[in-house]
Amino acid sequence: MGIAEFTIPPHAPTPPLHVHHAHEEVFNILEGELEFMVGTEKLRASQGDFIMVPIGAIHTFDNLTNKPARFLNTFTPPLYIDYFEELSKLMQESTPADPRQMVELMARYQTEVIVL
Repeated sequence: MGIAEFTIPPHAPTPPLHVHHAHEEVFNILEGELEFMVGTEKLRASQGDFIMVPIGAIHTFDNLTNKPARFLNTFTPPLYIDYFEELSKLMQESTPADPRQMVELMARYQTEVIVL
């Protein structure tokens, strides 16, 4: 299991709609509020809420509020921790990150971007 803590500023760019083919995720909201899309369902989650995203579920999230949102994110198995290290380097090299590079990076971690 891998665990990471994230803070999402208000209206910040968030991941495109995607699906993980090799790990599941759990979001534990510590403060603020996020809106999730999991499959075809939209969910609002706030402090104390958990959102479970099983392997194969299409999902994303947004902070649509005017306050930061903070959450713990767990990954089972932990392979996605390396993704975030690579993502950090990519974002430092090019701001904003090139969408093609993002898709390629996600694919290396068995994550598929969904284009509707």
